[in-house]
Amino acid sequence: MAERLVTIATFHELTAAHILKGRLEAEGILCFLGDEHIVGVQPFYAVAVGGVKLKVTESDVAEAKAILARIQGGNSEFDYDSIELAPPLQEHVPARTCPNCGSDHVGEEKYNKTVFSISYLLLGFPLPFLSRKFTCYECGHRWKEK
Repeated sequence: MAERLVTIATFHELTAAHILKGRLEAEGILCFLGDEHIVGVQPFYAVAVGGVKLKVTESDVAEAKAILARIQGGNSEFDYDSIELAPPLQEHVPARTCPNCGSDHVGEEKYNKTVFSISYLLLGFPLPFLSRKFTCYECGHRWKEK
């Protein structure tokens, strides 16, 4: 026989409900959101339908409430500062330096703007001719890489 779902929290903001649902799932608790689509499509209906309901199985109610109490720290409002964010991804981009002043504050122009604009005007769609030009934002020097 399937277990009943019990509503342990309601939210007027869909984002907060999804964050806490993800946190409970990370702790190994099976949970669902009720009325999430209604509130997502029509946020003004949140009060009318009673908000987004976070539901867990009957056997997980005590553990889920303990986790929510630990996350919220006893506050009635959701505390976004208690969430740990993943560190940003670091892409390996070779450092470009200006040959004129040595600054690393350099921007890259990937397409030839003149050909791009003229082809858009004449053909109705742009032709992306690649061009590897760089501009130094410190001294204004422009150069083309070989």
